[in-house]
Amino acid sequence: MPKFYFILLLTSLLCSLSRADVNIVTTIKPLQMIAEAVVQEYGSVSAIVDSQQPPHHFTVSPSDRINLARADIAVWIGPLFETRISDFFVQARFKAKTITVIDTPGLQLHSIGDGRLDAHLWLDSSNAVQIAKVIAERAAEMDPVNARSYHQNFEKFSSEIESGNLQIAQKFQAPSATNYAVYHNAYQYFEKQFGLQHGIVILQDPEVQPSIRETIALRRQVNDQRPLCLLLEFDSSPDLVDTVLNGHELKQITVDLLGSNVNSNRNAYSEFIANIADDFYECLYE
Repeated sequence: MPKFYFILLLTSLLCSLSRADVNIVTTIKPLQMIAEAVVQEYGSVSAIVDSQQPPHHFTVSPSDRINLARADIAVWIGPLFETRISDFFVQARFKAKTITVIDTPGLQLHSIGDGRLDAHLWLDSSNAVQIAKVIAERAAEMDPVNARSYHQNFEKFSSEIESGNLQIAQKFQAPSATNYAVYHNAYQYFEKQFGLQHGIVILQDPEVQPSIRETIALRRQVNDQRPLCLLLEFDSSPDLVDTVLNGHELKQITVDLLGSNVNSNRNAYSEFIANIADDFYECLYE
């Protein structure tokens, strides 16, 4: 074999050996999108929860557990959110490869009415940056050959989020007199980041339907405040909405909280947050 071709073959072989296939499995798609921005072509990222399925109620199949067990890095929000699979993540043999997002340093965290942690923390893009940083550090530890790429991808992601935040903030610069309601109090991370505030919450706890007394109080709120817009989710109950609105007509917008309409790519999270901003803008200004 000529020397030139031997060197070319050897170089190709070394490059292929240096490309570790880091396998990251997340519970929900927003975490998958954040990880994809960091890993890009240096690994595979998947989510076990169907983005059309409420993460509060999802069931875990045997294949899901196998995928998590085979992952190099497993990422979840924490036991207060993915309650039905917390038994997997607390196993001692999996702790070393697990990233529990609620333990990430520097997160902006909010609580819901009864003092419990509001787990929808991926809706604050500054939290996404902190999560991406942890994923980049862990991936670099596992795959030192490509560590520089993971860190560079993280820096690029951070810059893109900062630029996107400026554009979103400009969207909501003009004051809006629109009083809006939400089906479930799941948006406060986005709202607080950009200075927005809903007036009515139909469902305080996704696990518990409002009582008759609470429904009557909600009807009174709707009658008094006359909201012009209602933000819904894919699994919102039409019957409950109709009962609470009691004939009051208003604009209804379904918000994609889990990014089911966003295709997987390195810019997916940025597109996801931009879509959320567009939904709020349509609610408040159009």
